[in-house]
Amino acid sequence: MSSKVREVIPDPEAEGALAALRRARLDAERVALTTGTYLIQAKDGKPVRVAPRPEVAKTSPASGRGSKSV
Repeated sequence: MSSKVREVIPDPEAEGALAALRRARLDAERVALTTGTYLIQAKDGKPVRVAPRPEVAKTSPASGRGSKSV
């Protein structure tokens, strides 16, 4: 993790939560790519449809996390 982010999130538990959120985002993008749907993301406090990044399909889910195959 970059030192810039570490300055903002000094707590190891919070750092773990950030990593979990990133994994969840990747999982959601994989599902969206598989199902041909969009992600919903808040921007300026309003919900916005966001297309999943195509390069996410090239990555594989982390093994041993108990994630389901899509």
